[in-house]
Amino acid sequence: MSLNLIKLNTNSKDKEYFEQINNEAFPVSERLSFDEIFAFASDTNTDVLGIYDDEIPLGFAIILKNSECGYIYFLAIDNRFRSKGYGSAALQKMTEIYSDLQLVLDFELIDENAENYVQRVQRKNFYLRNGFHETGNYTMLGNERFEVVCTNGELCKPALKDLLHILHEHRPEFPDILM
Repeated sequence: MSLNLIKLNTNSKDKEYFEQINNEAFPVSERLSFDEIFAFASDTNTDVLGIYDDEIPLGFAIILKNSECGYIYFLAIDNRFRSKGYGSAALQKMTEIYSDLQLVLDFELIDENAENYVQRVQRKNFYLRNGFHETGNYTMLGNERFEVVCTNGELCKPALKDLLHILHEHRPEFPDILM
C-alpha cells in the first residue's frame, strides 16, 4: 500500500468517481454534492482530499480548518476497498499532515434502536482504534445527535464551535450546536 492524500479541485479527473462514493456513503440529509463542496472550499479554509493507493482513487476526505482544529466533516472509502486498512491509513496520514491541528470528527450516536446500529458501533470503534477519543460532546443535524471525537487531548471547544459556525453560515441546515 502506497497511500497518498492529494488535494482536489473542480478540475480533478476523478471528481465523478468521488461523487459516486459520496452518493453511496452519505444519506441525502447529510450530503453535499462535490460542486457544493468545492464552492464551500473556495470560500473557506477547507481541504478537499482524494485518497489514493498509488494512482488508484479509493475515497475522499473534506477537512475544514482554523488555527487549532481540523474538522473532518466527510470521510468515505469506496465500499469495494473497505476493511482493507485504507481508512486507517488515511487517518494516520491526516494525523501526520495536520500534526499542528487537533483533528475532530463526529458520527451518528450509538442507538440500539437504529436500523444501522451495528454499523454505528463499528464506525465508533474504528475511530477509537485510530487515535481518536471520546469527548462527551455532541453535534446535531436535524433531530439526529452526532458524537464528537478528537485527537490530541481535551477538545478545543472554541475552535470547533468556530468551524461549526462557518459550516452553518454556508449550510444553515447544519446547525452550529455543540453540546
